[in-house]
Amino acid sequence: MSPQEAPKTEQGKVRYDISQLKDRKGLLSRQIGEAKKAGLACDELISELQQVSSQLKANQKSLKQALNDEATQEVWSPGTPAIPQAILDKPGISGEITDALTDSDVIEKVQSYVRAHPAASIWHLPEVLRFIQRHYGHSCQYLCCMNQNGQVIGVLPVAQLRSRLFGNFMVSVPYFNYGGVLADNADVAASLVKTADEWRSNRNAEHVELRHHSDNGLNLPRRKGKVTFWLPLPEAPDELWRSFQPKVRAQVKRGSNETSELTIGGAELIDEFYRVFARNMRDLGTPVYDKRFFIGLLEALGDRAHLVIARIDGKPVGCAFITGFRDRMEIPWASTLREYNHTGVNMAMYWHILEFAVNQEYRVFDFGRCSRDAGTYRFKQQWGATPVPLHWDYCLAEGSQLPQLNPDNPKFRFMIAAWKRMPVWISKLLGPGIVKHLP
Repeated sequence: MSPQEAPKTEQGKVRYDISQLKDRKGLLSRQIGEAKKAGLACDELISELQQVSSQLKANQKSLKQALNDEATQEVWSPGTPAIPQAILDKPGISGEITDALTDSDVIEKVQSYVRAHPAASIWHLPEVLRFIQRHYGHSCQYLCCMNQNGQVIGVLPVAQLRSRLFGNFMVSVPYFNYGGVLADNADVAASLVKTADEWRSNRNAEHVELRHHSDNGLNLPRRKGKVTFWLPLPEAPDELWRSFQPKVRAQVKRGSNETSELTIGGAELIDEFYRVFARNMRDLGTPVYDKRFFIGLLEALGDRAHLVIARIDGKPVGCAFITGFRDRMEIPWASTLREYNHTGVNMAMYWHILEFAVNQEYRVFDFGRCSRDAGTYRFKQQWGATPVPLHWDYCLAEGSQLPQLNPDNPKFRFMIAAWKRMPVWISKLLGPGIVKHLP
């Protein structure tokens, strides 16, 4: 190892010095032996050998002490995250329910309520439902319950999706991982859900899907096939790093060596993001959102959303969309090009995002939803995160069954297989018109 290649960590430098001293000690020993055979004086060589040996012992002792200190150092552990409840236990009775989208004064109160509610997600913000309404033209209602004093005591954002291919139904909130009711108590929650179900009935919709991350005691038909992963975060990135298994650290290091650049930014990265994302969605057989969807969402969320690009030799090969709200950072979308998966670029990208989340002082990282038997489940679990079962509750029309709008439905297998063989440019042309009707 040349001096230019010497490692930069303290332990690496000590190991490097030990290696150099050993080489020098060996050379001096040979020179002394040759000098004695030739009958030459070797006092200076012997003196230098003694100095080198003394320094070598000191460095070895220092390294041993450092390794012992590291071994005995308490390693931070993420533990189990606290899962906040969407329905609180505050006193009071249900009040008047209105659509907050039609009243700017109420909107401001709703924003304050969502920001303060412990179970709120970024997708509960009224600007998100407004974005859905504006971008896709869906019928939306932001149901808001207010008490006699004009205070917000519960909310439920709902959007209606209607198409010949996938049917007529409502979701709180479509396209994203979370939604559902936020309420001060069970009476308020029941009133909001009842109002949403009445709207469903008036619109002849098949169901209302309420996307919760905990059991809220609504006693509704439920699906629990999806799960997300939450990882509590420490105060410093190096604490998180030491908590990983050696295999994970090795994979991150390999990916970092292969990756030439990782960038976190905003809309200026949209072209690179969409190039990778659209290609990956085609490979998965999934219709892709149009580029304007992500541009509009970035505008709606402002500084609470970022794009991430991972490059190899200057080429974008990985991307992610991340959001931050209250104390939680979430990654709803991430993609890498399949031909680069062997490089470990996805590991390097996720570590870069986790490091960013810690430095931004978020306390929990949300890896996003997946199926229990999917490869993505194991990928997320390896970071030390805790699985959080998602509870999707349903208000169903009489005689209706739980919906089957998912890739595992045999009805869609042929469509998915055909989509995977489609040229990317065609998938980007056709995908947006289909995905707008998928929840």
